[in-house]
Order: sequence, then structure tokens, then C-alpha cells
Amino acid sequence: MKLLTIGWDGATFNHLEKIKPSFYSSLYRDILLPEPFWSNREIDSGAAWTTITTGKSMFEHKVLSIGGMLENERLFMLFSKFDRVIPRNFRGRPARIWLRSKLFYKNPPFANEIKFPRIWEKIPNSLAWSVPVTHPPRPYNGVIISGIPYPDSYGVHPKSIDGKIRNIFQGEPVRGDDLRVYKAELFEQHFKEVEAIKWLFKRYNFNFAFIVFVILDRFMHVESDWRKIKKAYETVDSSTKELVEFINPENVLILSDHGMKKERRAKWEHVHDEKQGIIASSSSELLVKNQLEIFGRITGFMSGV
Repeated sequence: MKLLTIGWDGATFNHLEKIKPSFYSSLYRDILLPEPFWSNREIDSGAAWTTITTGKSMFEHKVLSIGGMLENERLFMLFSKFDRVIPRNFRGRPARIWLRSKLFYKNPPFANEIKFPRIWEKIPNSLAWSVPVTHPPRPYNGVIISGIPYPDSYGVHPKSIDGKIRNIFQGEPVRGDDLRVYKAELFEQHFKEVEAIKWLFKRYNFNFAFIVFVILDRFMHVESDWRKIKKAYETVDSSTKELVEFINPENVLILSDHGMKKERRAKWEHVHDEKQGIIASSSSELLVKNQLEIFGRITGFMSGV
């Protein structure tokens, strides 16, 4: 395999530079910024990962959020003229995001609403694992396990492996009232998805893979203890190293959609920080500054495969 790409959803540059986990620290690395519109706004995972995997801006692919599509661009642009004067945090509530959701989010976005090819669709025999806004899976020459949002459970293509994958990996746990149980389940399912990915690599000879781990984002939303957050980062770093050693790709690329910062707000312990996303790679050739550049850099790097 020429390139293994792994997304660490919510991984934060200043956190990682402080922790210095072993595998991450062995790579070339930098801050990855979103497209200009989101440079001073909290970017949502749905918008960010769709931009990363299509090379198109949010105004082109139309995924505004995990919660909805950009359906009324004229109203949205009017709202965007004054949205930055709305406080991010008003008495512990996400005033800006709340108002945006009331005005613009109707239905969660689905993969068939995205009119542009994703990176893995441009590279024959690829794996896409748990990338946001890939449900239901669009059939293509490869394997896809869909990511959030999905109604009840993730989707699998091809259907012939559905049963085996679900026997190993039960999907992202549902957050209930008992956060201790939820936090434990986040780790349990993370380890299971690593095993499921390894099973896929035993079965298929992939040219390229784009994998997203969501545990960091989910964990930091409900955890404020820095020692436990540090452990979560080290866990994802170790899992990534485990996969790299198992797959033995020629090159590795690690990305995040945004960073996180501690700011107690409503149900969240941490909130999105659009200026602290990460990019790290075994090849300095793959480092870019902006999410819009990743699609072209990867497809160019993989040309001829």
C-alpha cells in the first residue's frame, strides 16, 4: 500500500505537542487550517471531513454540519454577515451554533447528496472507514464502512462482508446518562474497530485507505481530567502505530478536522477549535496548510496507482 491516511477526529495541535506521543512525534507535522470561511468560526466535523475528502468548499459540497445541508445559501450569507458578533458561549450555552441549527439544519446529510467524488472513489481498490457523511455507502471499487450521521447503524459495502464486520465492531456507542459507562464503551469499541480494520486488510489488498477514529472528539466532549485525556491521545497514537506495523504502508498521513479546547458549555466539556487541527506524515511532501488542498495532494501523490 502506497498511502495509509488516518483521521484523528478532534485531535489538537497544542495538546499533541505537549504530550508528544511516540508515533505522532516521529512524523513531520504542522497545524491544518479549515477553508477561509471557517477561519474564525467553530467548524463542524461534517463540513470539515467533506471538504477534506472532496477538495471542495462547504459552499460547493453543501454539507454545513452533521446536522444538515446548506439549503438556503442567500439566507446563510445574510446570517454570516453578523454571526461573529453572537457569542460562542452565552451563559454556558452555544448561542451561535444553537441559532445556526434553528435556522439551517433540517435533516442530517447523506452521502448521495454530495455531488463530488470522494478521495477513495478516485483510487481503485480503496478502503473508507467511518468517515463522516458517508451513509448510506455509495458502491464503488472498494470497501466502505459508513460514518456518522446514520439513523440506527453504520452501513457496509460490499454486503458480503456485512455480517463479519458487525460481529467484530458494534459501532459508535450511544451516550447515555451514565458517563462512566459511555467512556469505557468508547475505548472498547475503538479497540474493536482496530481489529475489524485488521481483518479487512487480511482479506483485501488495498491500494489506499482513509480511516477516521472519532474517540478523541467524543471523549473530550465529556471529560475534563487532563490525565485521562492524555491517555486517550496515547491510546489513539498506539492504535495508529499498531495498524501501521500491521499494514506496512509506504507512507502514512494523519489528519484532524479541528482541535478542541476546554470550555464548559451545556453538555460539552470541550468545544471545537478551528485553529488547532493537525496534519502529520512520514513524507513532508504530503503536508499542506489548508483542508482544501488535501484532496489534490493525495490524488496527485497516488497518481498511477
